[in-house]
Amino acid sequence: MTERTLKVLSPLHIGTGNELTPVDIYPRENIIHVLDTERLVNDLMNLGVELNEILALLKNPPGDAYIWKGYIEEFHLDPSDYSIYTLKIHGKIGRKSMQIKEFIKLNGRPYIPGSSLKGAIRTAVLYKALKECGDARAVMRVVSKVNGDVARDIGRSEDVLDYYMSFLSRARIDRKRADDLLEAIVFGMEPDRRSKIRYEPKRDPMKALIVRDSKPVGRKHLAVYHVEVIGNPQPIPIWVEAIEPGAATDVEIHVDTEALRLNADYFNGLLWECLKERGEPGEVFEDFLWEAVDEFYTAVMKYETIEVQKFGRYTSQVRSFYASLEDHSGHVLRLGWGSGWLAMTIGLLLVEKGYKWENVRKKLGLGKKPGGSGFSREFPKTRRLADGMPMGWVVLE
Repeated sequence: MTERTLKVLSPLHIGTGNELTPVDIYPRENIIHVLDTERLVNDLMNLGVELNEILALLKNPPGDAYIWKGYIEEFHLDPSDYSIYTLKIHGKIGRKSMQIKEFIKLNGRPYIPGSSLKGAIRTAVLYKALKECGDARAVMRVVSKVNGDVARDIGRSEDVLDYYMSFLSRARIDRKRADDLLEAIVFGMEPDRRSKIRYEPKRDPMKALIVRDSKPVGRKHLAVYHVEVIGNPQPIPIWVEAIEPGAATDVEIHVDTEALRLNADYFNGLLWECLKERGEPGEVFEDFLWEAVDEFYTAVMKYETIEVQKFGRYTSQVRSFYASLEDHSGHVLRLGWGSGWLAMTIGLLLVEKGYKWENVRKKLGLGKKPGGSGFSREFPKTRRLADGMPMGWVVLE
């Protein structure tokens, strides 16, 4: 096992899908108390408050939706006595109400899921394999072993992305499954009666990359951030629990070289062919991964820097932030909520396809204006900042 240190460079949010509501919290100056509401209700009842009154209040909150405020002030209660934990506040809070997206926790302590980190590495590998080995001839040779018809179609294209654009433009595709074809071609595939080829996890060499959940991060590093959505015509009130920059934790990452060796004849995607061109795949696999991470996220940084004017009044702050990332000696990457479309997809390669990509992204409904009134000329149009920083940047050392 190789243990690496993960340091957070900008506010990081990895959610659970749950939210803290005004029922769960009590805001004070500079901090928010996350309340043990069961204990608070019991004490209020002991002080003579009827349960029906509390339930009615929960069902129909007053104008000030921080519903415990009246009781706490009336009975001179100290909210810290009912606090499960407290959160520092970065940015403005909701004057009367707010909902906070919760950070994932185990036994009440935040951590970085291995799946989130591996997903960020996987996106980088997909990018590098397509960029380095995605010419039509190489892909045709790989795919022909699984489906000759698809291979011939690829052979008539400029490269695999050109074929992919053509495929998406003529097929009926669920937007959430738009990358299934590329995932199958790059990582490993099986024939399929309906879609001709499909992704097969057992043929994917990335299964040899083992990324464990991180060690818990101290709860003192968790804070509430008001997230600003730059580029949206109307302000969108969003608050998240996020790990603050400067926090660090350890995570185990290693490559199961024995799994690579034993399954060498079973792996059949473009990635495996790409590795074979470099030497013994099992020996070059890990170097390829980290090269992919460095190349992909450097490309994301460069694109964001070129487009930095789109951050509006935060332009100078964002430019300085990206310049500071160059000072880190480890592997810088981006993960979690708010990372943006470019960091979570191979969008950097797709936008190079110009009008072909524009046609496809409109077919997929990407960048559609609210109300269905056409499409934004720019995609992605919005960017999320927390405390003036692009979200989700970390470094592995």
